[in-house]
Amino acid sequence: MTTMQASTAEVLAMLGRGDDGPVMGTAEVIARLAGGQVRPLRLAADLSPGRAASQVIRALHQPRTVTGVLPGDEMWRPLWQPVAQRSAKPVVLVPAGAQRRPRRIRRVLLPLDGTARSAAAVAEAAEKFARGGAELVVLHVFDAETVPKFWDQHAHAGQAWEQEFLARYCALPGARLELRSGDAAEHVAKVAGAEQADMIALAWSQRLDPGRAAAVRRTILEAEVPVMLIPMPADYRPSALPSGTE
Repeated sequence: MTTMQASTAEVLAMLGRGDDGPVMGTAEVIARLAGGQVRPLRLAADLSPGRAASQVIRALHQPRTVTGVLPGDEMWRPLWQPVAQRSAKPVVLVPAGAQRRPRRIRRVLLPLDGTARSAAAVAEAAEKFARGGAELVVLHVFDAETVPKFWDQHAHAGQAWEQEFLARYCALPGARLELRSGDAAEHVAKVAGAEQADMIALAWSQRLDPGRAAAVRRTILEAEVPVMLIPMPADYRPSALPSGTE
């Protein structure tokens, strides 16, 4: 979330023609974390998807706006996809089945790929969540090429590796690490459900061309909680964590 004065921060809530409870409830919770207020935006029913997306993006670009909350179901894809790809600020997508009026965010899932770039993208949002009292569950998924050496060693090596990972990529009090192996796209929504997370915060490249953003695509499709998509800064180069602790 963009740093703003507490009295001026606004969370944009994009309202549709149906049940706006989940979107408004999510926006209200985020606004409390940001120390600001919700700014509803109801689009005219006759707007084309392109014109509607442009209107939302213009509202997001206002200096006081810190993030936008949009319905994230498949029906609204022609709107939220171009908005998420073009917005310089975080965009929260709320699935149709999300809790209607969440009172607070108690637990947030932070999938991190072990690069400085993704960690930098979520750092400010993670700090806001932590200050608001949310527990941070960091998820890291490795495959056959990135599996740490400790996987076949004693437990102490694993603990040291996990401590190093958190110290490097999410050094916030109370953050804990969950490790999985395989394809990240298969795990994010499942771990969010198992951990009873109230939100998923994902760093992403804002690219949806073939072969990219598989975890983002599947998470949006399968998640039952709001998904915050946070653009990764262009001035960071990936820096992989060492594959094991000696």
